Amino acid sequence: MMRVVVILFFMHAAVCQLQAQDIHFSQYFSTPLTINPSYTGSFVGDYRAGLNYRQQWGSVTVPYKSFDFYGDMSFNKNFIHRNYFSTGLYMISDRAGDGDLSVTKIMASASYHIAFDEEKTNYLSFGLQAGFVQKSVDFSKFYFDNQWADAGFDLGLPSGENYEAQQTGYTDVNAGISYSYSGSDNIGLYAGIAVFHVFRPSDSFYGNTENRLGIRPALNAGASIRLSDQVFIYPSMIYMSQKKAHEFLAGGMLSYALNTASSNQLFAGLFARFGDAVIPTIGYQFERWRAVLNYDVNTSSLKAASGGKGAFELSIVYTGWYRKQRGNSIDVPCPRF
Repeated sequence: MMRVVVILFFMHAAVCQLQAQDIHFSQYFSTPLTINPSYTGSFVGDYRAGLNYRQQWGSVTVPYKSFDFYGDMSFNKNFIHRNYFSTGLYMISDRAGDGDLSVTKIMASASYHIAFDEEKTNYLSFGLQAGFVQKSVDFSKFYFDNQWADAGFDLGLPSGENYEAQQTGYTDVNAGISYSYSGSDNIGLYAGIAVFHVFRPSDSFYGNTENRLGIRPALNAGASIRLSDQVFIYPSMIYMSQKKAHEFLAGGMLSYALNTASSNQLFAGLFARFGDAVIPTIGYQFERWRAVLNYDVNTSSLKAASGGKGAFELSIVYTGWYRKQRGNSIDVPCPRF
């Protein structure tokens, strides 16, 4: 019985990947450029660099491994200029399952941030992304119905599949808009909506131009709420849909400042991907560095095969200033937790 469950698990995973659902991270707050192009440059500082690593389903198959690296920087973010411009770049590398389905994505971002008031507490941001995606797969490692024999699958039999290539690529364009508010010492708010795959590129290995990526709208929002000089909470959520796939992830983090004279903080929180996983999360910020670790506990129908084990994810983010004096910087409310 367990063998049947595992086979069904593989089939489900393969179908989800080949139907081209996008790569996603549980720490969406640590991959801002992948959830909305307008978040490029939306942070306290002049430049930022981050990386995320995710490993999934290692208990039942070849682990799904995803790696994301990004960097962004802002220009004219000072008291003289109310509005400012930002640029960024991110790269995602993903390898999935027994068929070595690999995706490499490189996207460039640009955003423009407009202040509504002299105090610069209300910002409306617009962002665009464009780049190239390359996908490859080893079809010789897949099992097809024509390869079924009495004793099981026989990879020596012809698959009967008429795929055109084991590698394909396409250009892609994304767009987004967001709003942020920081007019209170006790609360900050942000919300954004983005649209991915604006022109619906084709990513078919079969040369079928009718098989196109679905447009993926993404809506997210969050807040930072000060409970005391040392304690903050950061509730947030994100909702995405692509063709028949839907994802809603929500939760929050609580931070505790080790002392009020520095930015060193401890984080702990809980998130949920509804219908799929519960995600306990911990983190630590030391001056300009922040590291966050989470683990996805599988709660879906696949837990019979996975044993409840899902994925672990690690993010590291560094934020800095290229001016010697920070006195000219704007404290723009940034999407955090």
